[in-house]
Amino acid sequence: MKLRLPKILADEDELDFAPNHLEAEEAEPRPHPHPWAWTASIAAVAAMPRILYLFVFSDPQNPGDGVYTDVWHHWQIAYLTKEIGLSASGGPRLWDLKGLDYFWGVLHPALMVIVFDVTGSIDIVLDRLVSIAFGAAAAVFLFHICRYHWGTAPALAASLVASLLPTSVMNDASGMLEPLGIALCLAGVWAWTVRQGLAGGVALGLASMARAEAWIFGIGLVIAALLRRSPSRHRGPLIIGFAVVLGLYMALLLNETGNPIYPLWWNFLANALGKWEVAVTAYQSGVRPALGAILLIAVVGLGWALVKRPPSYMLLTFGFGYWVFVAGLIGFTSYLADWSWWTPIGRHFEFPYVFAGTLLAVALLWWTPRRFGPRTVPFAWAAIGSGILATQLLWIPIANAFGPTEMTWQATLADGRALASSYHQSPYAGHAIALPPDRPDMTYALARFGGVEGRHLVSEMYDPFAYLPPGYRIEDHPTTASTLIQCWLSASDIRIIAIPDTDPHLALVRDLNPTWFGKLGYLQEAGWDVEAVTIPTPGPGECAAAKSAVR
Repeated sequence: MKLRLPKILADEDELDFAPNHLEAEEAEPRPHPHPWAWTASIAAVAAMPRILYLFVFSDPQNPGDGVYTDVWHHWQIAYLTKEIGLSASGGPRLWDLKGLDYFWGVLHPALMVIVFDVTGSIDIVLDRLVSIAFGAAAAVFLFHICRYHWGTAPALAASLVASLLPTSVMNDASGMLEPLGIALCLAGVWAWTVRQGLAGGVALGLASMARAEAWIFGIGLVIAALLRRSPSRHRGPLIIGFAVVLGLYMALLLNETGNPIYPLWWNFLANALGKWEVAVTAYQSGVRPALGAILLIAVVGLGWALVKRPPSYMLLTFGFGYWVFVAGLIGFTSYLADWSWWTPIGRHFEFPYVFAGTLLAVALLWWTPRRFGPRTVPFAWAAIGSGILATQLLWIPIANAFGPTEMTWQATLADGRALASSYHQSPYAGHAIALPPDRPDMTYALARFGGVEGRHLVSEMYDPFAYLPPGYRIEDHPTTASTLIQCWLSASDIRIIAIPDTDPHLALVRDLNPTWFGKLGYLQEAGWDVEAVTIPTPGPGECAAAKSAVR
């Protein structure tokens, strides 16, 4: 006896019997009434809880210090690009203190440079508002996609899930980059759905410029579009739009980094193989079976969508593919070393939860009434409403994860103001200040609340010790090491340096040359020793000789 799953969606061979806009591949879709009214309504409903979370229920200046520190890092790249990168000697480029300029993508920093310039502000709230805007846009695109395929009721339920799910509200209001990538991918799916192939390809190409994983999603969706058995005049424009945008992006990456797939390589191909990660703990290994089960279900769903190819298969491919990506990457690569108790409420799972809610909405409000009659509709809405209400309990772990970060942020802010106060004193003001590369929250505190301009910030990541040959011991060459630091400090016009407790090399040079440095203070939260720099100008040929000595 053959086991058959319940038939929810028609496959491609049955499209000849489908009504209205599903009758033929090339038939122009019949527009739904009042699309702009629905668009505005869904956008407002989605934006409202996110704005409330940002301005009422959290600190707008603190996306989560120590939990979502990457938000400050995204801000830092955009800010330093505006302050330094656009006027760089080699031509405009992204800029960062940690060398991650092109790690995530170019779209967000380019967008934020425009926002900073238009508003005249560098406040991180602007990053978070941009994220909210794209989060609301994602809810709108999801509504229109679902309405096209299943009608208004399932679409409305899916958009309510996307609008009110706490994990989506929190992540969209955080300033992370996922909302940009998700919204642009959904824009690509929507454009393809309404037979706008070129716009769909461009949207998917732009998504790859926003998030590294969107390379995978974009390529996957373009391939999925090619799998339709019936001909389509929209395939060519889709491919052209995607290829042109991605091709230009790859050319830029090749020119700036030497690697045309730089974000894809470092985020997944290299990082997933463990180049940056630490060992996986027993606790982290314990979640692998659950992620494996999710991965198996998602693979089955993705396979079904690609084989059957119902009219909605592009959305299904994106949703199931996202689950495959998240469960596979986190569960079965070195990314598992990043797993913590709050990971399931974090950014990686934002859209997968929304997609699961979308499937539930379609099952309850589209399939169930067709199977059991319209009398089931009130019960379906009751189930969806109860489910959304139950998910509000997720605010408890969100508060437990992000609530304690406020104390960290306040300590960071105090350190930043103290360091800025020292900087603005004579004779340091207007000269450079050297900072450790891994504290973008301190960069923000210095620039936004301390008035220290980005053009005066120098990263210690690029100090001379970063270029020493393997096995070179500073202790064995104190004079050469001191000269290298002297040349770097002099050439960079550094008058204040923050030496972190974790940098024994700079601390050793300071101890070897006590007359060059003068203690200005100690930043407790950052763990930085702040030193004034007064160094003699290196003699002719000293710098070149020191560099030659370490080759």
